[in-house]
Amino acid sequence: MKRNTDLSLQRQPVTDVDRLKDASGVCTDKPFHFDGSEQEILEKQLAMIRTMAQLSSSGVTVYDMQNNIHIFTSKQFYRIYGYEIGAQQINIKNEIYDSKIHPDDLEELKKNGSNAMNFIMSVPPETRKHYKMVSEYRIRADNEKYVQVIEQQQILEQDALGNIWLSLGVIDISPNQTDVQGVKYQINNFHTGELIQLAETGETSGLTEREKEVLKMISAGKLSKEIGWSLQISVHTVNTHRQRILGKLRVDNSIEAVNIAKRNGLI
Repeated sequence: MKRNTDLSLQRQPVTDVDRLKDASGVCTDKPFHFDGSEQEILEKQLAMIRTMAQLSSSGVTVYDMQNNIHIFTSKQFYRIYGYEIGAQQINIKNEIYDSKIHPDDLEELKKNGSNAMNFIMSVPPETRKHYKMVSEYRIRADNEKYVQVIEQQQILEQDALGNIWLSLGVIDISPNQTDVQGVKYQINNFHTGELIQLAETGETSGLTEREKEVLKMISAGKLSKEIGWSLQISVHTVNTHRQRILGKLRVDNSIEAVNIAKRNGLI
C-alpha cells in the first residue's frame, strides 16, 4: 500500500469532496473507472472518518490513490510526527515526513509496501478490504531521539474494476519503546485472523527458472518421481531443488513455498 506521508495543505478552504472534483483533471497512469456513485461514497466515508478521528487519540489519514493526494488528515496525525498545523502552512511535501523516518526504515517500508500491494492485487476484489498491513518503524521525535510508531493501513474503497481508490492510515506511538530497532510488519486478514507470509523481493527473484518449474509442478500435486520424469532429471536432483527452494524462500515445507510463490506471482 502507498505510504501515507504527504503533509500538503490547500491555500484556500476547500471541502474534502470538492478536492476530488477539482482534481479530476489530474493526470494519472492508473486506469480508474467510476460508475457515478463515487461522490456519495466519498461523503459517507469521510463523515465516518472525521468522527473516528475526533474520538481517537490516533493519527488518521485518508489517501486518494487516483489523484495521489490526502483528502483527510487529522491534526493528531501531524502531531505524532512533531508538526503543529497553522493556517499559513501550505503545500508541505512528502519529503518532510520522510525526513523524520529512520533512513534504514524508510527503504524497508517502501519495499514492504510494494510487496503488500502486489499481494492485495492478487486476491479477489471482493476480499481486498479484509486485509490490513501493520508496520512498526522509527521516527525522529522533537528531542532528536527515535521513537517507535505503529501504522495500520487498509483499503476503504475500490473503483468499479477493483482498483484501490481510497486507503485509510492510522498511526500511534508504540507502547514498545525498550527495543527500538528496525521495521516490523505483517499483513493479516481481520475477517479470518489469517497472518499472511510474504517473501522478500530478493528471495523470490533468487529462484532459478528450473526451481520455478519444480515449484509449479509441486503446486500441481506432482511427486518427486513424476517431476523427475517430466523434466528428465533424477529424483535426487528434484529433491535438491526442493531443498534449495525452501532455503531461498525461508520456509519449512512445500505448502508454505507454494503459497508464497502464488502470492508473489511466481507460479
